[in-house]
Amino acid sequence: MIPAPGGRFAIVTVVASTAVAIAMLMMGPLLDGLLLLLRDVFGVLALPFSFLFGMAGNTDHAARLDHVMGGMGAGLPRHPARALGAAALCALNVALFLLAHVSQAPGTGARLLTGGAAATALAAGWLGGPAVALVLLPGLIAEIRVAARPLTRT
Repeated sequence: MIPAPGGRFAIVTVVASTAVAIAMLMMGPLLDGLLLLLRDVFGVLALPFSFLFGMAGNTDHAARLDHVMGGMGAGLPRHPARALGAAALCALNVALFLLAHVSQAPGTGARLLTGGAAATALAAGWLGGPAVALVLLPGLIAEIRVAARPLTRT
C-alpha cells in the first residue's frame, strides 16, 4: 500500500534526506581541517630526520597528504561560508515543510509553504553542489508531490 503524498512517509523522506545533506555539508570542512592538522603534525615530526639525514627540502609525505586531501569531498563546496549557507537553506527547507504539515488551514497557505520548501531545497542543492543536490533529490520529489496534491490530515 502506497502512503498518501501528505503522509508520514513524505515527512520522513524530507527530514532524512535533509539530515544527510547537512551532515555531508558540515563534515567536509571538518575533514579538511583534520587533514591539514595531520599534514602539519607529520611535517614537524619528519623535520628532525630530514635534517639528520640530509634530506632537507624533500617533503614526499606532504605531497601524499595533499593528494589524499584533494580526493576527499570532490563534489562538496570548498568555502565554509558556502557550505554553511547551504546547510541553513536545508534547515529552512525542513522547517517550512513541517510548518506546512502542522498548519491549521491545509489549503493555499500550506501549499505555498510546501512550494517554498521545495524552492529552498533547490537553492540548497545549487549552493551545495551536485553531491548535495543528489542527496536532496528524494526529499524534493516528496515535496513536489505534496505541493501538487491537496494536503490531507493523517
